[in-house]
Amino acid sequence: MTIEQRIRALLSQLTPGEKRAARALLAAYPIAALGTIAELTARADASAPTILRLTAKLGFDGYSHFQRAVREEVQEKMQSPLSLMDSAPRVPTAKSGFFGAFIADITAALQRTQRLLDNAVLEDAIATLADPGKRIYALGGRSSHVLAKHLVFHLHQLRPGVQETAASSVPVYHQVADMNRSSVIVAFDFRRYERQTIDFCQQAARQGARIILVTDPWLSPVAEIAQWVLPVEVDVPSPFDSSLAAMAVVEAMLAGTLARLGSAARARMERLEKSAGIDKVIGGTEDAPENSKAGIGPKTKAKKPQQRRQSR
Repeated sequence: MTIEQRIRALLSQLTPGEKRAARALLAAYPIAALGTIAELTARADASAPTILRLTAKLGFDGYSHFQRAVREEVQEKMQSPLSLMDSAPRVPTAKSGFFGAFIADITAALQRTQRLLDNAVLEDAIATLADPGKRIYALGGRSSHVLAKHLVFHLHQLRPGVQETAASSVPVYHQVADMNRSSVIVAFDFRRYERQTIDFCQQAARQGARIILVTDPWLSPVAEIAQWVLPVEVDVPSPFDSSLAAMAVVEAMLAGTLARLGSAARARMERLEKSAGIDKVIGGTEDAPENSKAGIGPKTKAKKPQQRRQSR
């Protein structure tokens, strides 16, 4: 758990003074945690001993230990691919034969994701995606837009009312204008979190939209307003964060939605195949004449009609 998550999980066990200190930390996290203890006492209207008791309950030996952990966590959030290359454990050194070790690392990342995820939260999010009364919007960032596209492409085959929110002829921020309580946003936001994603989700939430957030273990700021938070592991031996665990969650959401929609999803897929003529895209040689008429399949060179020579 992140420090912010640990503070939230501990709230119900705190004394009134400790709760004030905890809420002051959460209200301006992580800035409030990086100031002096005197500044936090003034912000929280709590004594220094109260704040020290809070940090002890969080598992830290003292306030300086607590602050050092917060700084390290913030630094982890802000890591770029270039800075990650300087982190030796993340970069494979062998030029060959490292595939097996890499697969083992990815498997471990998937197992950590399974521990991070709350199964009840995932199940509830899937039930929402399967609700025909909801309109689903998917939103990603610089690299995570690939996850949004994948979700939309397949979810659209299972149910109507699904679209990607992306830059197009309609500006991204204009697309929030029509959102309401029947709108559900699936947002993908990972460390070095993106201002456009955060702002978009905040605007949509103010209009009543609900948010399913897929993020990293450090949690995007969107987690503050999301109804469903699905943290996934991104750390693998590479200068780039892995999207494999996030894709596994996307695939799980698709499989779960299909299971809930059942025959309705099958009927929709059949309608889509008929309207798109999927059965004519790939065929054997017996389909060649029909495919040629439709402009599909191998083209044959047309023979020029022979002109009859007229005798003089």
